[in-house]
Amino acid sequence: MGPSENEFIELEKIEGGVTAPKGFRATGVSCGLKEGGYKDLGLIYSEIPCDVVGAFTSNKVKAAPVRLSMMRMGNKISAVIANSGNANCVTGKQGESDAIRMTGLTEQFLELPEGSALVASTGVIGENLTMDRVEYGIEKVCRMIKSENNVANFANAIMTTDTRQKNHACEFKLGESTVRIGITCKGAGMIKPDVQMFHATMLVFITTDISMQKTLLHDALKEALEYSFNRISVDNDTSTNDTVLLLSNGAAENAVIEEENDDYRVFVKALTELCMASAKAVVKDGEGANKIVKVEIKHALTISDAKKIARAIADSYLVKTAVFGNSPNWGRVLAAIGYSDAKFDIDRLIFSINGFAVLEKGEPNRANIAKASAEMIQNEITFTVDLGVGYKEYYVWTCDLSYDYVKINAHYIS
Repeated sequence: MGPSENEFIELEKIEGGVTAPKGFRATGVSCGLKEGGYKDLGLIYSEIPCDVVGAFTSNKVKAAPVRLSMMRMGNKISAVIANSGNANCVTGKQGESDAIRMTGLTEQFLELPEGSALVASTGVIGENLTMDRVEYGIEKVCRMIKSENNVANFANAIMTTDTRQKNHACEFKLGESTVRIGITCKGAGMIKPDVQMFHATMLVFITTDISMQKTLLHDALKEALEYSFNRISVDNDTSTNDTVLLLSNGAAENAVIEEENDDYRVFVKALTELCMASAKAVVKDGEGANKIVKVEIKHALTISDAKKIARAIADSYLVKTAVFGNSPNWGRVLAAIGYSDAKFDIDRLIFSINGFAVLEKGEPNRANIAKASAEMIQNEITFTVDLGVGYKEYYVWTCDLSYDYVKINAHYIS
């Protein structure tokens, strides 16, 4: 069946991040987990219990809050409590107890049923939470959220080495109903997400007021992640705490979506676009990053080959440092392709920088290298590898690797 007009509805970008959809509130406070009085405890609250679907780190070392939230994916959820300054990871039985305590206090102060709150944490690994401070903060933020709705305070509360907030939202019409989606996320380092459906950190909180069957919400999130957060790389490290949560409270009162119809496809399109914008924002805010690079692979024999080559290039520290130095170093790119374990024929391969082919069929193009060198000073650059052997395509966003990255991580306790 061909696309309907609904699939081409233009999305309206709006303000508010996770607070944009109807019925959601959020704010953040300082409870002393971070030095200097910075906000470090955030809360999302929905007036209507939500269906929730999620994706979590594939790292075999999973923090206590990740494991607890994974266990609650089948529950109706009304709140998410999130802290920065401490990852509550590799903290043993005490860490598990603290994660449960955080959700329990949130439920108590908001008068919610047991099991209806989730938890997420980011920060230092291997240290126990200072629970007297956390307990004070939870009581404070739960009291404040009844009268305060401040996405900026929430975004600040979940940041670690981030230099800027990352809030995105949009709205669109489904019949007579206006539907909204909002995203607030954090991430700047330890970013090579490989988040699996139901299975310095990236935390992604997505809210929506759409009415949709939960299995379809799951499928929509899985597709959106495939084209966004699972296609970024900052420093080739997969965090122990990566968490993506999508909460839907149905407050838009649209006709419930129960199949993959036109309304479902509009939602997936909107969700994917917001996730892509948020994922790019994470890469742009990479620790010490100055540039964002889109690595696109064309005409690969298989999608597996395309992924292998894109990842090899995007994760290569030699490529990243060449980008930082404004060098069109095709040799480093070719070396990454060579060890990617993908099938290719160098006599067919064309590598281009912002459209200028610097390597063609096994030989450098001297004239275009000079032109590409001028392109390397741009803040956004596209590397295109045309393999010329098939029809499969793939892309990954990455960033440069600067002196500041080393300075930040040489002193940050992880």
